[in-house]
Amino acid sequence: MTLTQFNNDLGILRDMYPELEMKPVEVDETGEFPQNISGKSFFKISLLADVSVEFGEQRLLLANLSHECVEFTMHCRHYPDIRRCVSMNIKSLWMSADEKKMLTNKALELVEGTIDTEANFVDSFTSILMLIFGFLIDDTAILLFPDSVRKCLTKDQYELFKQISKEATLEKISRSNYRCCICIEVEKGVRMVKLPCQNDNIEHYLCKKCAISYFTAMIEEGRISNVRCPQCKYEELKLEDYKCYKKMVKALFTPLISVSFLKQLIGAELCERYERLFYNQAATKLSKYCPYACVTCRRCDQWCTKENLDDAMVQCQKCHFVFCFDCLHAWHGYNNKCGKKVSLSKHIIEEYLNDVGTSSNRKRELEVKYGKRMLELEVNNYIADRMLNLAIEEEGSNLQRCPRCKIVVERSEGCNKMKCEVCGTLFCFICGILLYPEDPYEHFRELFSGCYGRLFDGMSGAEI
Repeated sequence: MTLTQFNNDLGILRDMYPELEMKPVEVDETGEFPQNISGKSFFKISLLADVSVEFGEQRLLLANLSHECVEFTMHCRHYPDIRRCVSMNIKSLWMSADEKKMLTNKALELVEGTIDTEANFVDSFTSILMLIFGFLIDDTAILLFPDSVRKCLTKDQYELFKQISKEATLEKISRSNYRCCICIEVEKGVRMVKLPCQNDNIEHYLCKKCAISYFTAMIEEGRISNVRCPQCKYEELKLEDYKCYKKMVKALFTPLISVSFLKQLIGAELCERYERLFYNQAATKLSKYCPYACVTCRRCDQWCTKENLDDAMVQCQKCHFVFCFDCLHAWHGYNNKCGKKVSLSKHIIEEYLNDVGTSSNRKRELEVKYGKRMLELEVNNYIADRMLNLAIEEEGSNLQRCPRCKIVVERSEGCNKMKCEVCGTLFCFICGILLYPEDPYEHFRELFSGCYGRLFDGMSGAEI
């Protein structure tokens, strides 16, 4: 075979395997073929079926593999001793050293059993490479993935196959045709955007032009609930369906379209606007449902959301100000009491307190909405108030509530004109009515008053 014929055969081989990288062969000064001929080729193993990649309880189905590489050198002087003539080096991110060695041996065994060693090296050269490439592409899957299963020994191996699967899917998408669900035009996947639909079994696409135009318009107009797949059915999140506060918050503050996805299409300024509007809308919705969950920071006006519904301490994620949810002042510790920002209605407390008429599921709903600790505190206060009211109503009781601040006042001595030591309010101990500061005794002198002449009723020694 002449050099021209040899390079023609090499050209045919390149047509069959476009990934082959090898320089045209030239004769040396003596007019002979070179002693060593080297090159490399990329190849993709053909899977007979989807491979189940497993690591512990984790599993994924692998439909395609990445491109591997085989480097080779032909040592012409050692032909027809195939083992000495052909040296191979398989490069792969996921194959083990033993697997590479096994594939090399199998490939050389195939060459040894197939090639006609009576023919000269030049005539056999392309045949040897065709056998090796064909084996690596078509016959190795059954050796590497027996029963179409791959068991990973480490987490890193599993994550590598996840990345390979993702890249293979993207490569397949780039070569396929898809219809944009806005403009209805058909484009190659490389010019399309696959939307992150919530249902993994559904795939919707937008052409890049429509995707940029659509998401830009929705964000600029503040229509944040429309920043999603326009083809998927939209259902508003129902907070009352959640039985766990943390899961509810996670679902509420997880956008249907992530900021990282949008950053691939639109500018940083629009992404920041989207992130801000989405968070504010989510926090507003949560604060209406859970009155103890959200509050705006008094320093920067950023919405702050509690991680623990029962914790009064809040830290702003923007300016890092730590403050009290109830009084909105800088954090004063758990032992220093302050006024409550929100109070529960009487019927909520009574419903939670009712062990007979309120089911355990309903109690759990109330705990998710208001916080278990807050409900228990309110119930304890409610019971304490009821007990005090009963004590106040008992005949001969020396207890009465201040009509203004509601604190309980005990009369140990003196007349029925009382002054609250907390707020300074003057009131009648008998009926609880407010007294005029200018003349607090007028109430006991007026004929139409139910306490007329009773200034000293109940006072020790007044009966004599």
